[in-house]
Amino acid sequence: MSRHPEPHIRRAVRVLAMVGELHKVGYQKLRVMPYMSPSGIHWRCEIGPANFFYRNPGAILAPKFSMTFDDNDQAKATIARYSSADENRYFGWDDAKMDNARSLADKFIKRFCVLADSGKGWDYRYAGWYEHLLGLAEAGWLPVVLRDYGRVYRNHIPVDDVRPAEWRRDHEEKPRLPAPPSGKLDEDYEF
Repeated sequence: MSRHPEPHIRRAVRVLAMVGELHKVGYQKLRVMPYMSPSGIHWRCEIGPANFFYRNPGAILAPKFSMTFDDNDQAKATIARYSSADENRYFGWDDAKMDNARSLADKFIKRFCVLADSGKGWDYRYAGWYEHLLGLAEAGWLPVVLRDYGRVYRNHIPVDDVRPAEWRRDHEEKPRLPAPPSGKLDEDYEF
């Protein structure tokens, strides 16, 4: 697969790939909520434990956990947030500008101690679904669960076509990413 020409897309995919690396080493109870900033300019991704995500749909982090985000003390943080506005300062780290997904995962485990610990364990259904998400993202279809100017779906996750022109084929259908398995929070998202 070719390297995406846009740095902000490569960085977004690298964050998603970092979570895939975390899943490989036993942190499969970590989930992602990719979304757009209110302005629609920046792609963001929040990472948290499955018990902070709604039962339906399982890709939305409950606001009561998201609003408590404070990256001043990452060791105690219960969620992590990346924004494309931070460019290659992943999670505010100045020493990660050249890191690949595996190196980011190693730093994530060490720096987000509480969050990483809460994500330990195996969730094969979610990890399998996540591989599908990651494959689409690597192919230029970036997942976006929430945006201020769009709707939320219960049965699938919208993907934005961010492919460069040379990756596109005539008469190609937009892929469909089904909703992930249910989150562990004993509530449904209010539509």
